[in-house]
Amino acid sequence: MSTADDDIQLAIKLSMESYKREIEGDEQAFQNDVKRIKTQSHAIDLTTDTDDDKDDAAINNQESKVATTVTKKEEEGVVDSTSSSLSQPLKTSSYSYSPPTLPSPILFHLFTDACAECSSTKSRIEITNVLTNYLRTVILNDSAALLPSIWLFSHQLGPPYEPNELGIGGHVLNKSLKDVTSITPAKLRSLHNKLGDIGDVAYEATRNVISVIQPKPLTVEMVYNTFVNISNQKGSGSQETKTNLVKKLLVSAKGEQARYLMRALVQNLRIGAVRTTLSIALARAFAMQFPSSFHVNSDECAVVSALEAKGKRPKDSVETRAIESKLIQAEKVMKKVYARHPNYNTIVEALQTAGLDALEENVPVSIGTPVQPMLGAITRSFDDVLSRLDGRAFTSEAKLDGQRCQLHAKLISENDSFSEKGWKSTPFDRHDKQYRVWIRLFSRRLEDMTDKYPDICSTVLEMFKAFDSITSFVIDAEIAAVDDAGKVRPFQELANRSRKAVQLDDVHIKVAVYGFDCMLFNDEPLLNKSFRERRETLRSHLPPFAPSSISYARWDHVPSIDDTALDAITAFFDKCMTMKAEGIMVKLLDYYEYKEDDEEDEEGEEDKLKSPSKKSKRKALPATYEPDKRADSWLKVKKDYIAEIGDSIDLVPIGGWHGMGRKNKFWSPILLGVYDDEEGTYTAVCKCMSGFSDAFYESLNVTYAEDGPNTSNRPFPGVVVGGEFFTEENVGADEISQTFNPVYTSTQSRFGNVEVLSDITQSPVYPAAKGLIGEKGLSIRFPRFIRRREDKSIEQANTATDLARMYEAQEA
Repeated sequence: MSTADDDIQLAIKLSMESYKREIEGDEQAFQNDVKRIKTQSHAIDLTTDTDDDKDDAAINNQESKVATTVTKKEEEGVVDSTSSSLSQPLKTSSYSYSPPTLPSPILFHLFTDACAECSSTKSRIEITNVLTNYLRTVILNDSAALLPSIWLFSHQLGPPYEPNELGIGGHVLNKSLKDVTSITPAKLRSLHNKLGDIGDVAYEATRNVISVIQPKPLTVEMVYNTFVNISNQKGSGSQETKTNLVKKLLVSAKGEQARYLMRALVQNLRIGAVRTTLSIALARAFAMQFPSSFHVNSDECAVVSALEAKGKRPKDSVETRAIESKLIQAEKVMKKVYARHPNYNTIVEALQTAGLDALEENVPVSIGTPVQPMLGAITRSFDDVLSRLDGRAFTSEAKLDGQRCQLHAKLISENDSFSEKGWKSTPFDRHDKQYRVWIRLFSRRLEDMTDKYPDICSTVLEMFKAFDSITSFVIDAEIAAVDDAGKVRPFQELANRSRKAVQLDDVHIKVAVYGFDCMLFNDEPLLNKSFRERRETLRSHLPPFAPSSISYARWDHVPSIDDTALDAITAFFDKCMTMKAEGIMVKLLDYYEYKEDDEEDEEGEEDKLKSPSKKSKRKALPATYEPDKRADSWLKVKKDYIAEIGDSIDLVPIGGWHGMGRKNKFWSPILLGVYDDEEGTYTAVCKCMSGFSDAFYESLNVTYAEDGPNTSNRPFPGVVVGGEFFTEENVGADEISQTFNPVYTSTQSRFGNVEVLSDITQSPVYPAAKGLIGEKGLSIRFPRFIRRREDKSIEQANTATDLARMYEAQEA
């Protein structure tokens, strides 16, 4: 027998032994064999017969039913023989797409096919079609894979207020790749430098690796459950366990699966599917698959499909417009429900149980699930405020410089089955019965911060004891550091408090909680009430309260006035400045009915933005609580503009250069971008190098280490720097050294946004807001760093539309 034959026989033997060890759970032996079995460059064609269980038979059957294709990547000359195609591409119009029948469980390659199709287009309509059709296929064939698919698409394993971070760094990913593919460290570094994306690196590193025994195909549930297992690994030895779990997935990942597996592990698939798109796709999938008042049946789909075949859109015909409107109404329901209850676990269960018609009823505002916060629109002056509100009744509140907090509390009896995670008090008597108080605090980013504030929890307990009409509430509030006399202290003092597992005796920085809104009281949702009604509920049932211990937090209401005269507002603003407030928030008190000609479509709003001089009719404004919306019924006036030093804006770091002299070891300047909430991209707006401290520079170096996964020598996908931006002419003699990925850093490092003072100008270099004002983009002249905004997610950074509106107001 030839040497080659001997090698093949040895490889077969080792493969069979390894497969057996994996099945039997011999972890260490399996990991050792992974390194020995890999064969690069030469394919070995073997056929083996094995007796598998029913799940394996279904998987094999599914693979045979889904036609295998060979996809040639023209730009690389790479042939990927592992991708599969359905009888219709997923980007087919949802009206024309017919979900195929496939055995369950759904394979991971169908998920990666969807990702690849999304990545191949910039069309929002096509991306929505891909996601809708994928979800319809999953709903039809494997309902158990629906929720895992939703979480994987959303770059999360669960809601943001639950501990579900993967905690995987570059070391784990690189070691997994090296162990599974035998790639050398030098070659791996070369791929990182060339490609700049961990998914592309994994694709290149694995494409020539051939396993003698084909591993069990990955399923969507298998991948998601392994991710959850990875996130649960804590303490000593956890990194090694995580590495082994990643390697097990990687061994079974073929072609595009390797690319999107690694991107999923860094929680950034780079497919242009923002949260809104996913919500739309989920609503459309259920509307098309299940009977409901929103249902679009096969006959209606055929009508729209025929119109589309002629190159027309659904809105081009009265009949098809009525069909499309049902899907639009379904989308509105989904967005509304998600904004007030952002947990797909609850939403998907409700959809699968009772469908879209009962979704609002079955998924209400709930104790324990934070509501997406309502946001205020930017204004540039008091005259602007009065013009927008146009004679309507409003109140002005102090915009305190603290931390926004959503406070959930509930009275539970000793026999209550309420099992939400949170702080629970010791039992106490109320009306001769034993009760406890359950409390949970959430940040603006909806993250759990209960452990950070035991002093607030203690105060809430005393409030339940003092006000026996209370059984539950959800309150929007601001936490501010205060001195012994109760005066508000600078935000930096609050930022210096410990964050985790804080004990009451360890609290050295006192705080007060200033309530300003109430979304639920005694289990009654209040979102649809006017602000005047919600405020009255808050003030009458939860008056200012001084706790029994000086160690506890004070409870109060945000200072405010209802006088709408300009001189009164100005005087109140000056008073707020003495309280070290950021400015004021102006809020509409009462609901004003919509007029028929008040509603504007998206195109009309865009035209208005491009032509600010065009006068519009009196705009209808709701006084209801609008979760996840930046509404004109809440207006913020900040001291930055009033002091004539420019307004401030929240931006996302997307690049950086090494400084000169003392700063040569730091990133300085850094490139900042605005968030495009429609495209899910970050667009360059300015360089900033003023206002940074050494501590801030050091934090940048930790997050964006040059040899770490957060940096690359070219812009990451999803970062738009604009044409030939990175040239010496545009950025100066200090050539670009590294750029880093804001989505990845936000998800993994929690670096957050930065707030800078802004004086906006048109720019031929920077692409931010290009097309909204004119052919040029917008930039910020002499930007100066103010602070990090760790309380905000990157999706809550200012958008290109915000930037354009600020520029127009500035020029006016």
